[in-house]
Amino acid sequence: GSVEQGHTFLFNLNESYIIDGNQGGNSARWINHSCTPNCRAEVHVNIDGDARRDRVIIVALRDIAPGEEITYNYGIVLEVPHTPRLKRLWACRCGTPRCSGTLLQPRARHRAGAA
Repeated sequence: GSVEQGHTFLFNLNESYIIDGNQGGNSARWINHSCTPNCRAEVHVNIDGDARRDRVIIVALRDIAPGEEITYNYGIVLEVPHTPRLKRLWACRCGTPRCSGTLLQPRARHRAGAA
C-alpha cells in the first residue's frame, strides 16, 4: 500500500522493523488493528546476531476471552504531514470507544514507544 491508497499490509514494529504481510508470513498477517489493542508485537532477537533469524512474537497485553478477536495497533508512521485528507485515507474503523479515527501514529509517540 502507498501513502495515497490508505490501505496496507505493512506493520511498523519499531524503528528497525517494518513487516510486509504481503510477503510470505503466517496467519498473524490477518490480525486487525485496534486503537485499544489486546496484544502487541515483540522482536525476539537471534542470539547468534543473524537478523534474518529474528522472530516476531504476538504477546497478549491482558487476558483475552475465548472467541475475542486478537488485535494490535498497526502503528503506521508516515514521514509526511498528517493532513486531514491523509487521516481520512488512513481512517480507522476499529469501533472502540477510544478510537483515534486514523491508523496514523504521531512520529514522536512512535519513536518514544520504540525506545
